[in-house]
Amino acid sequence: VFGAFVIYQDYLNWWQIALIGLLYSIATLHLDRLRDAYTRSGGLETGKDWGLLFAIGCGGTGLAWGLLGWFGYPPGDFSLQAMLCVAWAGLTTSSLNTRAVHLPSFYAFIIGISVPFFARGFLFGEASTVGMAFFGTILLAAQCFCAQVNNRRERLSAALRLRNAELIGQMDRARVSAETSRVELSRAHQTMAADFTSLQRLSQTGSWHWQGPDGNIVWSDQFYRLLGLVPQSCPAAPAAWLDRAHPDDREILRSHYQRLRSGATRDAVSFRLIGDAAPAVWLQSVAESECGPDGSVIWIRGLLRAEPAD
Repeated sequence: VFGAFVIYQDYLNWWQIALIGLLYSIATLHLDRLRDAYTRSGGLETGKDWGLLFAIGCGGTGLAWGLLGWFGYPPGDFSLQAMLCVAWAGLTTSSLNTRAVHLPSFYAFIIGISVPFFARGFLFGEASTVGMAFFGTILLAAQCFCAQVNNRRERLSAALRLRNAELIGQMDRARVSAETSRVELSRAHQTMAADFTSLQRLSQTGSWHWQGPDGNIVWSDQFYRLLGLVPQSCPAAPAAWLDRAHPDDREILRSHYQRLRSGATRDAVSFRLIGDAAPAVWLQSVAESECGPDGSVIWIRGLLRAEPAD
């Protein structure tokens, strides 16, 4: 606007420049301070009608441009009037793109800028000026229609962004909750595993299970220790178990395992460990099996415990 003062200084008086400059500066400062306050409060500050205050500021900036057109563009100068039409079209179109999200502010700006332009053209202009004002009025009506369409699109877009933000927030909260639950479950599992290992060690009891028919055999750490092995030092397998049994008792273990694989609900045997210990170290295996609907064994679970010495 101050650049326009330099360009059209021959058509403007000092008081006109002062009036337009003051109006434009006050309205712009009002909008800037209002925007900052709105941003800081999130639009939630009580006692303020933000829409009305924004509309007042937009109306002030629009009126500053309208007065510049009234004072600076003589209605009898066709070339200046044509330039005025181009300037007005550019300003209103840019306002359509930026202010359509809030229709009161858009209408306040476009009324402030258009009324002085068109009023002077219709009242004091020649035929060419009146013609431009007439077609400008048609363009103004078209812009108002576009503003309505843009406003609806902006509101739908804002609602979609808000919904997306809510969904993202819900997903983030769910992710945090899931991670918290995972950590808590992991800690609980570690605690239970530590308790289980401690109880097996104190009770001199080891556990094993088989999931089949093609499943793996799993031994607890205490099961390894009872067999005289370092935990996880070798794969859990019937052959490794038999190797730790006394040669005279290996057939007992084979029969025990076969009965369980054949569907024995419960079976128990005692056997000696290999070695020269006197008296011999005796262990007892107690196990049960579980069959599926077709009668095949799907689980075998067992305990290995040290028998007290006589």
